[in-house]
Amino acid sequence: MALSQFQLGIYLSADSPKGFVNLYTKLTASDNLDTTSYVGSVYNNKANGINFGQVIGWRTAKKLVKVKLRVPIEQGIFTTVTEVWCDATQVSVYAPALDEKVAKFYYCTGNGVRLRNSPSLANLLNVVGAANKGDLLGKSDGFIDNDFYLIYATTLTGAYKLDSAGKKISYYVHRDYVSTVNPTVKPSSDPSSPVDTNKPAEGNTSPTIDLENPTPAANSVGVWAALGLSSLAFGVAVVSYVRKKTKRTKKP
Repeated sequence: MALSQFQLGIYLSADSPKGFVNLYTKLTASDNLDTTSYVGSVYNNKANGINFGQVIGWRTAKKLVKVKLRVPIEQGIFTTVTEVWCDATQVSVYAPALDEKVAKFYYCTGNGVRLRNSPSLANLLNVVGAANKGDLLGKSDGFIDNDFYLIYATTLTGAYKLDSAGKKISYYVHRDYVSTVNPTVKPSSDPSSPVDTNKPAEGNTSPTIDLENPTPAANSVGVWAALGLSSLAFGVAVVSYVRKKTKRTKKP
């Protein structure tokens, strides 16, 4: 399955009809893979090809993707390759299968917690929703990547939520804002009548998810505003400094 959507922070696995994906450090002047810069290959369903790196750039027209490697490639004694280019049609988004035997329900412990389609805080482009305290996030087998839990969304009945293609909806939530203890369920004080504090209850609510129309732009406004204010503050500081300097050097 080829990478169909380019997005910063997504983790990739080798998924090539050939069984392997070649890696290169450079592109040619016409934005093609520079075959003289070949540094190695990663293989389908092998340790070095599963979740081998993270998307940090791309060339949409050429269907090429730039990847930051999880495990750098050593080239001699003094050279280490950490970033490579590869064919985007030969990779797919890394998504480990859920282990139902150990899966538990997870709940949100904070307000305004972002749900992301990749385990990265690099920017807001991977935000697909938000959750508040007490929301039932869904099920997870405890898989953690870059301090994020991979969680599969469920309804209050425990059924998995599906997208338009019939696949389970999943997202990443930072480990600081999740718990397997349902905050709406009170533990029993009677040892003979234990209460399952992991199961959903009527008091739980659901997070807001929009996979088709993520809304990072609204959050990005705050980022640009902050940058604008920082630039303004810097400009004011410069003007103030120049004025003071001018006063100091002014003759009596």
